[in-house]
Amino acid sequence: MCDELKDEDYMFGYVEEASGTSLCDVVTKAGCDDKQSDYIDKWATKPAEARQVQLARLQKMLGEDPKLKAEAKTWIKQRHQILTKLGVQEVEL
Repeated sequence: MCDELKDEDYMFGYVEEASGTSLCDVVTKAGCDDKQSDYIDKWATKPAEARQVQLARLQKMLGEDPKLKAEAKTWIKQRHQILTKLGVQEVEL
């Protein structure tokens, strides 16, 4: 393993970025950063229809602008994954 990935935070960040997945658990919030946790709190109480509208909006954002900065694109993907997981799981906060 290369020197950059010896740090666990860097390794998890790389895995999430390279795989396009998130280690954030929407039920326990394990593996979530503060930003993701706040987003879960915001959307967990909203109806499924509202989450579906937001999912479509995020998907459109990803497809429309090929010039998105990597950081913005990553956050859009993370939000998309959170909403997808919220749609599948019942979350009690």
